[in-house]
Amino acid sequence: MYSFTQRQGLTINNDYLDLLHQNSLSDFTVLKNYTGGTLLKDNVFRSVMRFELDGRTFYLKRHFWPYRKKIKSILPYLKNEDAVGEWKNILLLSELGFNTMTPVAFGEKKRAGIPVFSLTLTEDIYDAEKLENYFPANFTPPLTGDKIMKKRTLIRMIAALAADLHEKGLNHQDFYMGHLLIRSPEGPIFIIDLQRMHRRTSIRRLDRIKDLAQVAYSARCTGVMSKSDFMRFAHTYFGTDKLSSRNRGLIKSIMAKERRIAKHDAKLKMRRLIASSAR
Repeated sequence: MYSFTQRQGLTINNDYLDLLHQNSLSDFTVLKNYTGGTLLKDNVFRSVMRFELDGRTFYLKRHFWPYRKKIKSILPYLKNEDAVGEWKNILLLSELGFNTMTPVAFGEKKRAGIPVFSLTLTEDIYDAEKLENYFPANFTPPLTGDKIMKKRTLIRMIAALAADLHEKGLNHQDFYMGHLLIRSPEGPIFIIDLQRMHRRTSIRRLDRIKDLAQVAYSARCTGVMSKSDFMRFAHTYFGTDKLSSRNRGLIKSIMAKERRIAKHDAKLKMRRLIASSAR
């Protein structure tokens, strides 16, 4: 699938080795301190930067480890959100046949066995759009017959993707429409933001509910999803034309979780509004 070279503290995809070397970026310390791009996100836990190399676009995600996170890192039963996890998940999804980001480079620094900094570099998924934007841009009523069919096909594709992930024991944990990208209604769908994803022998009911509630909430936020659309999703996800009592029970739990997500999201938006008005 991919082959890699270890160089200057980095694991580098061989397809990008010459490009990074020619631009003096095949070194962990250089990438760690790189400032030649546009900063898209920057907080105490991580930063995301976009930059161009020879007409190609790349995303550099750097993870920082505050004191409490360093302590958590030594507890084996806790899932850490870091570059190591995302890098491994990119490779795992690719191996399993899912569409995701292209891994370019990875690096990590530890002290006394405890991570203090890590980074991933990936290439852009060109001409792709987040589904949270694609749906309202393309499926806001009134719709032609052709648009209706394309919308229904895409809904079934998302449901089939979710079912496939869960069948393989994968739980995304941030399964929102903003983390699903598409170029056309025929697909494929690309999955991004994988630092929280984990894999189990068999996915737990609570994990299934969380993923499906997240995608349902973000789909509802697009303003173009009907009750029939959600039922169409459910029938495809469960792989049946008739929902069992167990399926309906799971749907009720998903809807309850979705309401909790909506309530939490509303509180966050209110806090941000209050904070911005106080400045």
